[in-house]
Amino acid sequence: MLERIDIINNFNSPMKKLLLSLLFLVFTVSAATAQTQLEMNEKASLDYKKADGELNKTYKKLVSLLDKNEKVLLIQAQKDWIKFRDSHCKFEADPYTGGSIKPLIWLTCLEEITKERTKHLKESLNNINQ
Repeated sequence: MLERIDIINNFNSPMKKLLLSLLFLVFTVSAATAQTQLEMNEKASLDYKKADGELNKTYKKLVSLLDKNEKVLLIQAQKDWIKFRDSHCKFEADPYTGGSIKPLIWLTCLEEITKERTKHLKESLNNINQ
């Protein structure tokens, strides 16, 4: 043990600075990438809100281009889709009941399904615009 301390004490100043810099870098990178379950849940919530905002923007644009009958049909389809989305994601998250990961599973499911729905609505928009 004494030899180890002597080796460290005998490092010249630039070597000590380099070693300390490397250690600092390692700990900084580790801290930046380490995430708690709460942080992952919060990020998933933000990601879902972003996807939901994009869906709402696309939905409103599509509705504005439809005739009265098409609007009624789309509104009903959207209501049905929301019911499906909610029940499907509840099903996906249920096995994790009691666990801290459940919100992450639920929110990730909501985000993925919302992105799929947005894609379908955008395809409908493209079909109208052609």
